[in-house]
Amino acid sequence: MESHHVLIIEGLKDRYKAQAAVLVKAGYSVQSVQSDSIEQLADQLLTSKPDIVLYGMGENMPGLESVTALLTQDSAEIPLIVITNKLTKRSVTAAENCGATAVVQNRQSERLLRTVKKELRSALLHRRVDRLENEFELIQLQHRINELENTLRERDARCIDLTEDCRNAIAYIHEGIHIYANRSYSNLLGFDDDNEIIGTPLLNWIDLHHNVVLTKLLRNPFASHDITKLKVKLIQNDAEPAEVDMEFSAVKYHNKLCTQITVRTSGERKIHKPSTDTLMHHDMITGLYNRQYFMKVLNENITTSVKSGMFQAVTFILLDNFKTIREKIGVISSDALISDITGLIWEIYGHENTIARFGDYTFTVLNNYSYKEGAYQLAETLRGKIEKHSMTINGHTVSTTCSIGICVINEHMKDAQNAHSRADLACELARTSGGNQIHVHSTTIDAQIDREIEKKMDDMVRKTIDEDRFYLVYQPVISLNGKAGGHYEVLLRVLDEDGHVILPGQFLSLAEKSPLIMDIDRRVIQMAFKTLADMHKEEENTSFFIKLSGETLADPLLPEWITLQLKEYYLRGDSIIFEIPESVATNRLQETQAFVKAMQALDCKVAIEHFGYANKPEIIKYLSVDFLKIDGSLINNLASSRDNQKKVKSIVDLARSTNTLCIAEHVDDAHCLVMLWQYSIDYIQGNLVQEPSKDLTHDFEDEAALAGIMETDTE
Repeated sequence: MESHHVLIIEGLKDRYKAQAAVLVKAGYSVQSVQSDSIEQLADQLLTSKPDIVLYGMGENMPGLESVTALLTQDSAEIPLIVITNKLTKRSVTAAENCGATAVVQNRQSERLLRTVKKELRSALLHRRVDRLENEFELIQLQHRINELENTLRERDARCIDLTEDCRNAIAYIHEGIHIYANRSYSNLLGFDDDNEIIGTPLLNWIDLHHNVVLTKLLRNPFASHDITKLKVKLIQNDAEPAEVDMEFSAVKYHNKLCTQITVRTSGERKIHKPSTDTLMHHDMITGLYNRQYFMKVLNENITTSVKSGMFQAVTFILLDNFKTIREKIGVISSDALISDITGLIWEIYGHENTIARFGDYTFTVLNNYSYKEGAYQLAETLRGKIEKHSMTINGHTVSTTCSIGICVINEHMKDAQNAHSRADLACELARTSGGNQIHVHSTTIDAQIDREIEKKMDDMVRKTIDEDRFYLVYQPVISLNGKAGGHYEVLLRVLDEDGHVILPGQFLSLAEKSPLIMDIDRRVIQMAFKTLADMHKEEENTSFFIKLSGETLADPLLPEWITLQLKEYYLRGDSIIFEIPESVATNRLQETQAFVKAMQALDCKVAIEHFGYANKPEIIKYLSVDFLKIDGSLINNLASSRDNQKKVKSIVDLARSTNTLCIAEHVDDAHCLVMLWQYSIDYIQGNLVQEPSKDLTHDFEDEAALAGIMETDTE
């Protein structure tokens, strides 16, 4: 254990010895102050630099307010624990008003150790958060600079495109030398090749009478922001000098201060302004489209592509070991790897396909291809390139592989979400099969399901239930404000007849169309209750979030059944939080209200999940729930999407106004975690903390675990 330095301000020597003995035994380094001189304390703080200070009782001690003022100088933020003889509401309030971070009753050794440990971890976490916020601001600034540089490059490229098509002759002059000329300018001087004039001095082509004026003008193009117009005699190849009107203006070209020359010609032309996508459609780091814009494009193409006979597919790309790489090289350096991989993806798919950064380390492509196997061949080329690719970042040689899922768009695709979910599922199958491979979603299965679903759905679901091909995994829900207790969300996993894992999305989409979904929900509740009852034998302060379908929610016998299950497993109601999707709560408002009321009678809690997806915040006015779980689509790209930031902030404000706790789900990157911290969100859940697992040993008491997640390696 890392040794921490504790400074004890204590007027009673015996009490200091008792406190010191407890702390030294626990591995802390201890030093004392036994003087009422605030100057002496200041000197001691300067030399000893303690990690935490204990303030005791007795005479000859500096005042508590003076001590807290001293500790907060220079933003040191050293925790201060006050030790009192009698722990009352008044004594705690008085100490906190003076700036104490915690109050402990004298002679409670275990309580003292726990409080010292907690305050040290909290201080460490806050320092790391502050550092991460600073790093995040730098990242945002750098991204903004990159955006502006990209915009400048795009502007230069558009300018060149426009000048190439321009009837007027245009050239750029740097230090008197031609560095660019459009076709009209080259033709004007008698050249067939635009490049022949590059590198030649402008004065070679101007009558000597104007050399003095031009030399002064070219030497300092930015001396005047006005356009200078001159009539000059232009020397042309194999022709007599011709008098022309020239305009000279200051420009930047490839970051060089230049003079733009425009030679006016007769005739009119129309200028077609090139269309540009707004920044809100793009990912901040890669410049690719973001998730929201990709789904919009996919939704627009999903019906037209089938009718037109085009070959289209959704390709979902996931970097296999990115989380491990990020922990090794840090957030900032891992962004460099993402940019490098983006280059490979762009190299393969180019301008003819719609490419997006879908998540922290996932990408999606809407493929347009001319033959049936085209999407697979492109994906295989990309897989091979990523496998062979490596880069060196701050002395670390980094390489990765990818898992790719492909869903060919056909007449069975109902909407964009349907097509994307199947590509995502195919990618997950590739990942869970070992990674570095490609899985193509079977359209044959889709067709078979469409033809036989009504006939075989109930049989298939019933067989899965009868053969008990279910198991549960759990994902921690972490408090960001130090609240005690541990929470897990309960997630279902299903096995097929061969024992392979089926993610619940495809299975439950069938089961929810059958009354058997209620049997599945009850089976999950029983399995979760049994697991939680076993956990409570060792740790009672653990709660489970359990999902409910709309059909189960509507069952009038459900509350009575839940009551019996709580009694059978000796569980307290407040250890259970039932999750209801926002869409279900909206469409079944009366049934939801009745269920919430019944659960409150059992001390059970209720959460609305996927909140914000339907954009119907008014639903919360009619439901007295305990938690709002913000939909993952709003959390993804939170750092780069101002629209998402605005929506998430409004949901947090709504939760505050209704005394409801807020949970952000699908938190997968540290950038969005910083923003959630700034918004004072109550809880987070996502792969950044821990992927769903059978493991139930997450250390919720150890804030250092969260601090480790937020640690930024700036090598």
